[in-house]
Amino acid sequence: MLIQALLVALITTCSTWWFSHAVTRTWLYPIWSGFLVGVVMGQPVEGMMIAAAINLPYVGFITAGGSMPGNPQFAGPVGTALALVSGLSVNMATTVGVILGSVTILVWTAYMSINTFWVHMAEKYLEKGNIRAMRFCNYVPSFFVSALLNGVPAFLVVMMGAPFGEWLQSFPMWIVDAFGIIGGIMPALGIAMLLQYLNKSKLTPFFFLGFALAQFAGFSTMIITFLGVIVAVLIYNFNGFSTEMAGE
Repeated sequence: MLIQALLVALITTCSTWWFSHAVTRTWLYPIWSGFLVGVVMGQPVEGMMIAAAINLPYVGFITAGGSMPGNPQFAGPVGTALALVSGLSVNMATTVGVILGSVTILVWTAYMSINTFWVHMAEKYLEKGNIRAMRFCNYVPSFFVSALLNGVPAFLVVMMGAPFGEWLQSFPMWIVDAFGIIGGIMPALGIAMLLQYLNKSKLTPFFFLGFALAQFAGFSTMIITFLGVIVAVLIYNFNGFSTEMAGE
């Protein structure tokens, strides 16, 4: 359990650490960080299911003008870890993940605010021509800040979070049911946010086509995705061909 807790803490730390985002932006999304948590905790399938459910409310997630509507970097790995160690259902895990993401906005704000000290320190080293010290300030301190603010709570969740499920189940049934209903609604909110980006006359027909194939033809998501890729490639090639013909 100790090794698992340390690995979960490392995953949570890297989910917020800016350098990991420079390598790949997938660290930002719960479906990746939560899946890694499931792998290190020996429950990859359950971890993926919970992580995917937590990720859905954040499907349309953007940080416009520095505004932070949630903290999916924390909600993904920590919410998945808490759900796995305490035996929460997928719906309840979604609710807990969203609550964690909302509450820990302050954690993100603290992380970004503290890291401004290293930026100013790096600028001073740069003025002195000390490139090595400047790079050190850019990379290393922010990792330990994330480890303190994100990794330590994640470690404690794995080590001490098992009774959380029993404590939650001790609530009156109507409260537990409410958590389950909210957990079922939150993914719909994320999908609705995503559809705002697709609310264009050229894209709307494809959305309803996919819905019709799933609802009436009974196609699985994988088949619809495969067909969607084929259609996208055909449209791309056709537009390129049309452009070439117009140029001639």
